[in-house]
Amino acid sequence: MSLRWFVYYCAAWAGFAGFIGWSLGKTSPIESSAVFNAAVKGMLLGLTVALMLVLVDLAFNGSGREGCGAVLRPLVGGCVGALGGFVGGMLGQILYALWGPFLLVGWGLTGLLIGAAPGMYEWLSCLAADEDASGAARKVRNGVIGGLMGGLLGGGFFLWMQTAWAKALADRIDEFWSPAATGFVVLGMCIGLLMGLTQVILTDASIKVESGFRAGRELILTRAETTVGRGEACDVGLFGDPAIEKLHLRIVQKGGQYFVEDNGTKEGTFVNGEEVRGSRPLRDGDLIEVGRATLRFSERARRVEGSS
Repeated sequence: MSLRWFVYYCAAWAGFAGFIGWSLGKTSPIESSAVFNAAVKGMLLGLTVALMLVLVDLAFNGSGREGCGAVLRPLVGGCVGALGGFVGGMLGQILYALWGPFLLVGWGLTGLLIGAAPGMYEWLSCLAADEDASGAARKVRNGVIGGLMGGLLGGGFFLWMQTAWAKALADRIDEFWSPAATGFVVLGMCIGLLMGLTQVILTDASIKVESGFRAGRELILTRAETTVGRGEACDVGLFGDPAIEKLHLRIVQKGGQYFVEDNGTKEGTFVNGEEVRGSRPLRDGDLIEVGRATLRFSERARRVEGSS
């Protein structure tokens, strides 16, 4: 999957999750104050959208070595999103009573925590294992930025659509489901779209399979170590090539620099036509050749300039 499709999927599936969250809130039998009801609806929105974005991220960046992480990632992400939605919905409703546009504060907070959800488990697990958590921290940071912007943008559209529906339906607006449903869908899409965009635009490094198995696939590098080989547990699986070993090479992040390390293979690993011996630093645009496959390493210009 390319980074472009990653953004598309984040937007589309988050919009669908927004509809699911609205449906759950609509059918909820809870009857209470307006503030509590708003908090519950926000919680359901945050839960479903965050859960969906974690699953999209897992499908895009996950590997066979996830283990229990494949279950814990959605669990942790869903809890973070639900918390953001509950607090954001409650705060937004309180502020909305003072002045309508203040509702944006609540949706911004909701989007902020939803954006943090995809990288939260990875960050916490790195801290718990005393591993380099800088890549995971950047993933959380980028998601927070995108989620916040998406929540504010989506909240703006939500208010605008509510006003438009009110003018169109007048006193009968409460008889229809469309106003709130479309608002939640657009809100979810905006959060997913901006979260995906910031993850791609602000990413420090990525690799793209130029040729070989699943050519065109791109992977954002957030782990301290990214594995490449034909084994199912590798982050980048290059299946069907006998010249590639189960674990062929590693791309390791050390002190803000990325290195490629061959795993002592018979066929070897090459960067720009030169065989890798030991550990070799990577620069933007380097071509990593392994068996019949070629991978291109990309790095943000700011980091490259800082390391030169």
